[in-house]
Amino acid sequence: MEKDTENQILNELKNINKSLQDINKRVDNIDSESERPFGIWDVLKSLLIGVLIVGPAIIVVITIFQIAGTWVFR
Repeated sequence: MEKDTENQILNELKNINKSLQDINKRVDNIDSESERPFGIWDVLKSLLIGVLIVGPAIIVVITIFQIAGTWVFR
């Protein structure tokens, strides 16, 4: 009876260990796939987004506030 219980516990521990190893392999694969060097293209893309999209949006918002301010405080 005790032998059976010990064998069951050992088998469960082996299964858990195998599952953990599989999970670690999957995580390692995901990490290795997502690592990409941050290159010049990424820097240029970020600058272009800032200059072409964010900059004009800020200008439009400031202009709207200035126009609203002149109407309110006139």
